[in-house]
Amino acid sequence: MAVLRIIGRLLIILAAIALVAGLAIWLFGADVTRATGAAWFEAHVSSLNFSQVIIQRHLHLPAFWDSVIVPYLLARPVWEAIIIVFVILLLLGGICIRLGRPRVRKRSGFE
Repeated sequence: MAVLRIIGRLLIILAAIALVAGLAIWLFGADVTRATGAAWFEAHVSSLNFSQVIIQRHLHLPAFWDSVIVPYLLARPVWEAIIIVFVILLLLGGICIRLGRPRVRKRSGFE
């Protein structure tokens, strides 16, 4: 159970890092209204291609890339994609922490 709490905390920390990175991108004057895929392609094309290869070939999830990653992250504006990633990581972290809590046993009144 402690492992789930640690994973949950790490996911929440990653969510905070994603949010801070998004704010930094915006504050440094980058165009946060253009598509995330175009911004990623311009910034570092090889990491975009590597991510696609990992998801499609090594994890054997080509439909996940085509039906989830592209329309819900890469086709959206940068600010929307950052918020989506933030919310997903925050929810997963909260769920892991909740599932990792020690269970409290109720005492019966007849002791």
